[in-house]
Amino acid sequence: MKNKKIIIVTIIMLLLITLFSGCVQKSTIMLPMRDGIKLATDIYLPSKNPEPHGSILIRTPYNKNLLVLIGNNFANSGWPTIIQDMRGRFASEGIDEVFRTDNTDGPDTSAWIANQSWSNDKVATYGGSALGNCQYYMASANPPELACQFIQVATPNLYKHAIYQGGQFRYNMIYNWLKNQGSLHVLPELYENENYSLEVWTNVSLEDNWQDINVPAVHMGGWYDCFCQGIVDGFMGYQYNGGPGAQGKSKLIMGPWTHGGAGRVQQGELFYPNNSVNNFSGALFWEMVNEYTMDIPGSYDEWPAVYYYVLGDVNDTSAPGNIWRSADDWPPEHTDRNWYIHENGLLSTTFPGDYEELTITYDPSNPVPTIGGQNLNLQAGPYDQSEVETRDDVLVFTSDTLTEPYEATGQIIAKLFVSSDCPDTDFTVKLTDVYPDGRSMLITDGILRMRNRNGPDHWEFMESGEVYEVEVDMWSTSYIWNSGHKIRIAISSSNYPRFLNNPNTDDPMAQNTTYNVAENTIYMDSIHPSCIILPEVSEKLLESKTNIVQLKEKHIIYRDILNSRIFRYLENIIRKYTNLVIDPFVPFDSDY
Repeated sequence: MKNKKIIIVTIIMLLLITLFSGCVQKSTIMLPMRDGIKLATDIYLPSKNPEPHGSILIRTPYNKNLLVLIGNNFANSGWPTIIQDMRGRFASEGIDEVFRTDNTDGPDTSAWIANQSWSNDKVATYGGSALGNCQYYMASANPPELACQFIQVATPNLYKHAIYQGGQFRYNMIYNWLKNQGSLHVLPELYENENYSLEVWTNVSLEDNWQDINVPAVHMGGWYDCFCQGIVDGFMGYQYNGGPGAQGKSKLIMGPWTHGGAGRVQQGELFYPNNSVNNFSGALFWEMVNEYTMDIPGSYDEWPAVYYYVLGDVNDTSAPGNIWRSADDWPPEHTDRNWYIHENGLLSTTFPGDYEELTITYDPSNPVPTIGGQNLNLQAGPYDQSEVETRDDVLVFTSDTLTEPYEATGQIIAKLFVSSDCPDTDFTVKLTDVYPDGRSMLITDGILRMRNRNGPDHWEFMESGEVYEVEVDMWSTSYIWNSGHKIRIAISSSNYPRFLNNPNTDDPMAQNTTYNVAENTIYMDSIHPSCIILPEVSEKLLESKTNIVQLKEKHIIYRDILNSRIFRYLENIIRKYTNLVIDPFVPFDSDY
């Protein structure tokens, strides 16, 4: 049955390609970059010779030939569409440098487009995941032809969100993505530059040049996506710190999605309502490109700056949450509320007494296994954490049963007071929703590599027994715990293979030849009030209703439906190139 469905879908795709290709002129060139390297580039043009028109540029490491349907569809709608294999990928020349040349290759390509007779000098960019990352880095060069961007599930800071979250290497995602790309040659360089510096990372980070961004953009992500905070930070950077062409002109869409999951209701082990499926971003995309590449007045600027999905209880249809909300700013108005941990496993807003500290034994050869989360090529999304919460190296703190719903919307931070008998170790924190049936469903999590506790650009090793106050960034979410549920956090020192297991030594990344077993201690007294800080939202906002997107013309509705299918087609390509089985556990990485 599954194979039959695949065959049917393939036939439909081929028919669509055939249908569209009759109305489109396609050609392929090897486009030279400033250093002489030539990139394989497909040009899709409307069959009729129109007046100069705005263009759409898509750059991909996943093979431009897989995006024929998108090229034909956009061109059939009147838009010259250019799809390019990134440097060192598939038919393009050069060596894959994993986004490091996108700040020059992207602008070189847009300059060529602007010089064509069918171009009106204005270029929009489009794509998600790796196709979104390269858009961010292209924008950092402020190419004059760039008019607007549609960026999905991506990051403006490859170091911070993709490679070294909290200072720790995102082992599963990075190692296996590079392996699947045939690009493991860059891994030693990533290890050698584990401390952040602009000399090394400036080409793949916008942190030092938000002011150079001068275009409107739609930033679209998901709460369970591997680049969740990256998309939020991208919006914040463009919207509030960008140049005059960017400030106040970005939109943020955050859905209840995993990476590539915007077209389905199942995320992890949970099924969200049908309203959770992306069905309006295409309309916003066309509003933007018409206005900013064709000077056609539209309603793009009238849309609220932020659309976000409030996660909630999926079992109780009368529970608050599982709705879309709109806002003019991010984050929405909230109060940072400290939820303190207590010695009896209680999590509450009551300030702690003089409790005894708790110690866990962290053995790198027996790390806490990853079950769900903001992952790529691993189980992703909300999964029940009950199985790992019973381990001796996991400390669990749970609130009393809630008598009324409780909402947190914004960035989540855990403030911990900790010590260790090793020079370095990790601390991990998970936030979950405990359902009445006992399931502990993951919402978000974070990690901190202790040597990077005071910044990603340098090391500070620990002194045995000394107490350190640290913050664990758990990224952002919007969540309502229903009445009858409980709020829970789980603290440990590993989450493998999502993150590389810390060997508890002072060796550089992946250079240890042995490991230590660490005694890691959490403090929770009145002098060391460890807590998680939740962005508590008022009851008034809790009861607000979502803005309904009104599509006034039927052709816009039909076009949006088709583009939703195309977006899902792109999602399937992303999943195809990231669906790998993780290598067996090793105490330390000895490959490089």
